[in-house]
Amino acid sequence: MKPRSNSKLSGRMVLAGAVALAASNIQAADKELLDILKSNGAITQKQYEVLLKKGEKSDETLKKMAWAGRLKIKGDMRVRQEFIGRDGARYKDRQRYRARIEVVAKVTESVDANIRLASGDSTNPTSTNQTMGNDFAKDSVWIDLAYLNWRPLAGLNIFGGKMRQPWEKVGDVIWDNDVNPEGVAVKYSAKLGSADLTASGGYLVLSSISGRRFADDTSLLYGQLNGKFDLGGAKTLLGATLYDYRNEDSNTLANSTTSDFGLYELFGSVAIKAALPVKVYGQYVKNNDADGANSGEDTAWLLGVASKYNKWKFGYNYRDTEINAVSDYFNDSDFAYGKTDAKGHKFQLGYKIDKNFGFGLTYFMAETGRFSAFSNEDIDTLQIDLKARF
Repeated sequence: MKPRSNSKLSGRMVLAGAVALAASNIQAADKELLDILKSNGAITQKQYEVLLKKGEKSDETLKKMAWAGRLKIKGDMRVRQEFIGRDGARYKDRQRYRARIEVVAKVTESVDANIRLASGDSTNPTSTNQTMGNDFAKDSVWIDLAYLNWRPLAGLNIFGGKMRQPWEKVGDVIWDNDVNPEGVAVKYSAKLGSADLTASGGYLVLSSISGRRFADDTSLLYGQLNGKFDLGGAKTLLGATLYDYRNEDSNTLANSTTSDFGLYELFGSVAIKAALPVKVYGQYVKNNDADGANSGEDTAWLLGVASKYNKWKFGYNYRDTEINAVSDYFNDSDFAYGKTDAKGHKFQLGYKIDKNFGFGLTYFMAETGRFSAFSNEDIDTLQIDLKARF
């Protein structure tokens, strides 16, 4: 889910500030009036104290209202019908939903605290979907986000906790959109002429080993450089990322034939304004640390196009992910059941029914290779969604 605009939050903060200031002025004026009434004998000392106390209570209420203005609540809800067809297996269909609600608190002018709760069948990092059909049993709620965003300097963000993906990306070959990494990340953005340049990096914890040294934990170091600029009137993004996995565990290595991951990524996009705006994007990944059997099966790439017209959205991409190119514990979980050694198509169609309510249709046509957990199979997935946000 992409971050929403902060305009509503800013408006609430201005209103809250005005309320607090007004409360202070009103209280001062009321006290001055009470002092005059007491001094000329219009009210007794006891009456003065009672009225003054009531004024203090009113001021306290207004202060609480001012703090409420620093909070923003937002969320989204999705209901999905999903059909999955796989060679040599029974046809599968299921009804699912996703519910997420987030609170953003403006702690100070430079610090935000974000907490989001989400649905989900399990602790799987690549999904917040809940499958319906457990005899009306209560469903689980998980902590999906819990992080601080500190802005000590203009253009500098320091994130700590379970955060949104702090890197720029154009495709989901490496990261499913639902993955929210944990650890510490730093991002700095600055202008260079007409270009917007961003550098980011971080230390992310995959698995903390009890009773062992910090250096023995399963972790991920990353660094990224990217730039956004106009190229002949087209909005252009170019970037490069390094992901270095340390002390990989069984989850990170699931279904691969390598014991190490050191990913180098190049990515970019070009958005062209026209009567029918078009965005072309691409992603290339190489696991430079692949070893063992099939160590040469270490690259992945994706090429796609997206467009929007009136209330309609369209999208298409093609990808080819070799068995040891990325960790299939974190990549797109909907394409080929999230397994590597797969290639194929993704088609998307969306329609905006109302301001915050829409319809979506996604179709995956995947073909797995001989090294995949689903060897040499065709896996087709159709998802029909109704989506709302607030």
